[in-house]
Amino acid sequence: MPPPKKVKKMEKLKRKGLNVSYPNAPWYTDNEEAILKERSEKIGRINNAQHSEFLKKYPVQRMPGQSLDKVIVEKTDLP
Repeated sequence: MPPPKKVKKMEKLKRKGLNVSYPNAPWYTDNEEAILKERSEKIGRINNAQHSEFLKKYPVQRMPGQSLDKVIVEKTDLP
């Protein structure tokens, strides 16, 4: 049985039209709709929660000149 991350990646490839075969993973394939529904409900709860406007939004907007005043610190290489 492949690990959960591998199953999810293979399912994405399968939806793109590639021929993918692996042992049946009933925890994912039988519950895919429930998993997606739970994820969308979670996102809805986060977006509609009290004080949700203070939460960081990812990915962050990138604008030209955004980090002009930021001090650049070079990291040392590990031995």
